[in-house]
Amino acid sequence: MFITRFFVILFSLIFALLAASIALAIGIMAPELVTMSSDPIEKFAFFAIAFFSTSFVGATAFVPAVILIAIAETFNIRSIFYYAIGGALIGAVSWYMSDISLQLENTTDLSPITYGLQLVAASGIIGGFVYWLLAGRKAGRWKDPFAAT
Repeated sequence: MFITRFFVILFSLIFALLAASIALAIGIMAPELVTMSSDPIEKFAFFAIAFFSTSFVGATAFVPAVILIAIAETFNIRSIFYYAIGGALIGAVSWYMSDISLQLENTTDLSPITYGLQLVAASGIIGGFVYWLLAGRKAGRWKDPFAAT
């Protein structure tokens, strides 16, 4: 039962990180989406930013997310607010620990992002919600073999 739960947690964490990174990419590209045409270069730019944000979210949020998941599994925390607030905190801490806005300012043609903290907090909330939807609702149930699945 624990092995099955482990794979559910891993699968859910990967999808939560993917959802957070897609939300981050959409938030970064939002000012540019209104002027985006069907130009393949602009679409490539969107997917390149989505790939970059996926690697950024995965690299900075994986270990804190695993810690929050371990706490939730240990203490049977199933509240959606725990995962949403945890995701927002992970996003905010990641933003403050690796402020990359200055490095990116001169490298792209995108307009500067002035709402970065709100953006990463919102993507963290989305990631936390996706994780809760897939695995967080049943946190800690693997410890009770007679619990309804």
